[in-house]
Amino acid sequence: MDFNNYENGNNNLNYSQNHSGNSPYGYPPYPPSYQMPGKGLATAAMILGIISILSTFLMTLYIPMILGSIAIVLAILSKGTKKNMPGQATAGLVCGAGGLVVNVGIFTAAMVFIFTHPEILQDMARTYDAQIEQIYGESTEDMLGQSLEDMINETFGWD
Repeated sequence: MDFNNYENGNNNLNYSQNHSGNSPYGYPPYPPSYQMPGKGLATAAMILGIISILSTFLMTLYIPMILGSIAIVLAILSKGTKKNMPGQATAGLVCGAGGLVVNVGIFTAAMVFIFTHPEILQDMARTYDAQIEQIYGESTEDMLGQSLEDMINETFGWD
């Protein structure tokens, strides 16, 4: 080391660094960054699939249907021309399809329950009729020409 240069104010010591971008061992200094094509779509499919399942248990109808469908489409698109689907895309596909199946099952069970127990729907209509009359001071028959209970009975052919 040359201390004369340092004492004279010259702090630029020569350390003989290799500035060519190559390491002295023949390997590139940094491995090339490589991201699999479709990884972003696979991640989005997984996230939307998980949200689809979670929103199914919140008793919503449209959110899981929309998000589950989008998750399935993104999972399929993330595959591209490859033979196998990435793991996140598979998770998105399974969660999205699961959210759709569970949501359709809950909706179907609710419709079957309502149509096999019409008295529940009629009681609800009577309750709404009473609340409307209490809030607005007029009955639904005065406002609409017939009560909600009569509308439901007429619509479904019950009586």
